[in-house]
Amino acid sequence: MDHIERRDALTVKEFVECYLEANTPVVLGPEFTRHWAALSDWVTSSGTPNFARLSALYPDDLVEVADCDTAYFSDHQRTTMRLSEFLEKWQKGGHRLYCKDWHFTRSPSEFQAFLLLPHLSDDWLNTYYEGVKDDDYKFAYMGGEGTWTAFHEDVFRSYSWSANICGSKQWILVPPEQNDLFTDVNGHWVHNLLDYDQKRFPRLHELKKFDVVQGPGETMFVPAGWWHQVRNLEDTISINHNWANEFNLQAMYERLRHDLEDVRRALSDVTAMDGFEDHVQVVLKANSGMDFDGFFAFVEYTAKRYLTGSLSAVDSYFTEPESVRRALNRIDNVLMQLGNEPTVMLISGGLLPEKISGLRVAIKNSLEVE
Repeated sequence: MDHIERRDALTVKEFVECYLEANTPVVLGPEFTRHWAALSDWVTSSGTPNFARLSALYPDDLVEVADCDTAYFSDHQRTTMRLSEFLEKWQKGGHRLYCKDWHFTRSPSEFQAFLLLPHLSDDWLNTYYEGVKDDDYKFAYMGGEGTWTAFHEDVFRSYSWSANICGSKQWILVPPEQNDLFTDVNGHWVHNLLDYDQKRFPRLHELKKFDVVQGPGETMFVPAGWWHQVRNLEDTISINHNWANEFNLQAMYERLRHDLEDVRRALSDVTAMDGFEDHVQVVLKANSGMDFDGFFAFVEYTAKRYLTGSLSAVDSYFTEPESVRRALNRIDNVLMQLGNEPTVMLISGGLLPEKISGLRVAIKNSLEVE
């Protein structure tokens, strides 16, 4: 692979085989989003943000705003304000302020800004979080020229997609298995690929990466485990989702196991304490957003949707018998690995192995019937 492909048309099956299965990025052309209401209501006829309309649609929404001139650990310093206040500051200029992770779909506004592309509809992560946690990983981002997101890997080793409603972004995408090139001797990763301490990161110049400019109406698909850094080249608004399904479930599990080992090493001097493994799980959840119980709950919820035929709001490709069988087999494979974890016997009162076993039996029975 020597470049990021751009596609103006492709079927759901092609998207799965060429990009999900291959874990390869792609830019989808403006044709995919041309019917979205946000492209007309959030944007003026000249293609710039419609500040007045946004303020009218979402008058009371609170948003997180990052100051892109002030680093805060691996991110930027953030504050919370009303969207209308942010929009006023944006128009006045000055500090590079970037509205991030705005859960606009949870707004009291009934305005439907977008329609989920069928290619991206098999979204286990948001189905679970909306159904169980009353939460989601659906966001809007907006900011002026020079606002940016620091180098990072997406939460849970999820996929992400980002559709530009207006403006353009520069993406730097880094394929997996290169962490040793961008981490220092303490395991901390570089904050900014374009401005860094060469003594601290002496091998960063060896990094294989792809530079891509994403224009208005285009959608970037970021695969699991691809680190990336993004900069707005002009006033830009995008709609972004983190998401997951059968094709990156294994990657999610492996990331959680990796994070678990990191926590264990950090707590290695207190391994003799009572309830050590339960304490490890508490820290794991705090650091990674999920522990083993939470991961099982996510997998169980998803498996039961398949077992009961409750696969609504997804493209028909994902509900075909072959697709259902494939997904259940992948779920079962991860459950087998989870059940073989020594930690599982030592947490949650030892009840998790029985739950895992019961779910695997239900999956096996379903597959045998088919």
